[in-house]
Amino acid sequence: MKDNLIHVVNLSSYTAPEVSESTRYEWVEYGEDNNYFKYLIDRYNGSPTNNAAVNGISEMIYGRGLDATDSEKKPEEFEEMRQIFSKDCMKKVCYDYKMMGQAALQIIYSKDHTKIVMAKHIPVETLRAEKAKDNMVQGYFYASDWNDIKPSSKPKRIPAFGTSREGMEILYIRPYRAGFYYYSPVDYQGGLQYAELEEEIGNYHINNIQNGLAPSMLINFNNGTPDPEQRDEIERAIYEKFSGSSNAGKFILAFNDSKELAATVEPVQLTDAHQQYQFLSDEAMKKVMVSHRIISPMLVGIKDMTGLGNNADELQTASILMDNTVIRPMQVTILDELERVLEFNGIDLDIYFKTLQPLEFTDLTNAVNEEEIEKETGAKRKEEEQQPETEE
Repeated sequence: MKDNLIHVVNLSSYTAPEVSESTRYEWVEYGEDNNYFKYLIDRYNGSPTNNAAVNGISEMIYGRGLDATDSEKKPEEFEEMRQIFSKDCMKKVCYDYKMMGQAALQIIYSKDHTKIVMAKHIPVETLRAEKAKDNMVQGYFYASDWNDIKPSSKPKRIPAFGTSREGMEILYIRPYRAGFYYYSPVDYQGGLQYAELEEEIGNYHINNIQNGLAPSMLINFNNGTPDPEQRDEIERAIYEKFSGSSNAGKFILAFNDSKELAATVEPVQLTDAHQQYQFLSDEAMKKVMVSHRIISPMLVGIKDMTGLGNNADELQTASILMDNTVIRPMQVTILDELERVLEFNGIDLDIYFKTLQPLEFTDLTNAVNEEEIEKETGAKRKEEEQQPETEE
């Protein structure tokens, strides 16, 4: 029996993003093609479940914006904080942090470099970290589109926060991830292949309908067995032309010397195809939500048929659990970096993000003082009116 007469086309495997210190450039590449952020954007745009999860969680992180428990005691410092961090800027930071796994701010100083006057959002996908010196990243390189970078290109270098006396620096916000020094993979890294599966299923069905719902095909060539090099070339040509969800339902046109030498194309019928595709679709949706640690899909606006969260008690429990285990840790990482900016200006405020949680869903079990109650509920304590003392 001859070897290699049947070839199997393997699906791509999915791995963590590659981070490489290229000897060719001064910056550190993120992803095999230095464009992993674009891959994340594509998974956001293509997968409805991933899209809803990212939008919902980023909105929960921002909540109703920044506030401080001591805003009334320190009104001038609080107003200065609001001038530095605008609402639009912080919404974008929260969105980037969830979707990209990290976020960045342009820190703009006064002319004498004694005060920070403004923090502006900068899309994190436009930045690449400079190679570390003395175990410290001292700058970032900016390019509007890293796909267009050529060997002769010179992206703008911007120093990292606290490393220079320049008028603008970059504050890079990212959580710690074991094995990653320059960038942080997204917290839903394990669900990205399912997000891609979800979009490919949708793409397959659309193209199948547009092209006549034709089944998959088994192609037999009946004019002899070519040598291995020719077989590889034929296989590659057919794979490039007809494989993938975008080619579902396309027809094949063959030219033959005679009827006896014609290639035969036999349909391969998929048993219970609708059930298998439904299973894959449901499984992809579940796995994407698991990767985002979504306790109940209703929390991010997704209604399913599992029954989880369909009553008030279950929804309240799911909401409290997600707020404590998913949302708060992300908020803390962002707030810690914002406090570094405020500290430079000599501002000492107890800042927090006002929650979107309904008041009846808030958990005050561990709130031991008024400040912690305010952080949980977002409601300011009303000062009791002071009554004049009367002499007896």
